[in-house]
Amino acid sequence: MQHRTSIALLCILGAAIPTVADESSGPKSCRAKLVYSCAITDVPEGAATIDLWMPAPSDARGQVVHSAKVNYPAGGAIATEQVYSNRIFHARFTAPFDPESLRAELEFEIERTEVVVPEATTMTVSGAVADTAALAPYLAPNRLIPVDGRIDALAKELNLDSSNPIKIARFLYDHLIDSMAYNWKAVGAGKGDVLWACDSKTGDCTDYNSLFLALCRNQGIPADHGFGFPIKGTQKSGIIPFYHCWAQFYVEGAGWIPIDPSEADKHPELRDYNFGSQDARLMKFSHGRDIVLVPPQQGEPINYFIHPYVEVDGKPSQAFKRTMTYEILAETK
Repeated sequence: MQHRTSIALLCILGAAIPTVADESSGPKSCRAKLVYSCAITDVPEGAATIDLWMPAPSDARGQVVHSAKVNYPAGGAIATEQVYSNRIFHARFTAPFDPESLRAELEFEIERTEVVVPEATTMTVSGAVADTAALAPYLAPNRLIPVDGRIDALAKELNLDSSNPIKIARFLYDHLIDSMAYNWKAVGAGKGDVLWACDSKTGDCTDYNSLFLALCRNQGIPADHGFGFPIKGTQKSGIIPFYHCWAQFYVEGAGWIPIDPSEADKHPELRDYNFGSQDARLMKFSHGRDIVLVPPQQGEPINYFIHPYVEVDGKPSQAFKRTMTYEILAETK
């Protein structure tokens, strides 16, 4: 993971700014080539092994990954972890090291279609959430996302007594926008630490969404944390210097419903849009929290996995530089 300050800066630069969907023209779409590269720097003297992991995108609601390839290094491979089914690239480098070879480049062709979930507007729901093992990770706590204690007290204070999970989620979404002030510069922002967010009532996209997850899970509503790269501006190609994150919750019959309270807080005109819709230029790369990589890292689980992760002789290292570039291949607006 990057240093806290750089993560917060990346997040404030944030997501693409969508316009309200025009139902008469159908959903927007964007097909793009993304190239994710990482160069390892400043290898300690005497190091024997370097392990590098990078996120790789998967098919998801509104997203199809048409191709995924490892341009280099030879021997690097993409595998799938078992809890969230994230796809993860891994390569191991062994001494003696050639500095010019301590790098990796992954290339993806992704087609994104704007997600619009009608049930989010109509507040209709077809039934209770199915009790399946597949949803268990989205109801359980994470290290920085508790679901009891202070979260239970907050849920009772908010009087969340509706039997409709979409109505509960919309209430929580509005509550976060109304009660929190977006500030990516706040000391402690960018970790997704729920108790810190409760105390500070501020933060960046990670903090807003983590509190939403905690309260949803407290109410028995499966909720997840997504991470990806937004394509902004009018250029057909360029560099994506930042990531963005969002939340989604599960309702039987409607499936996963995306929400983006931090963007709605920054852009009030998108408040309704960002509850149940997601822009076609937001390329999803990973989801979930407390990630155990493939093969497993020696360090603790990754809080969230959107940047490369490096271990030198089994110890985490920040000595790398990453670049994400894009080229739009086709787009409907």
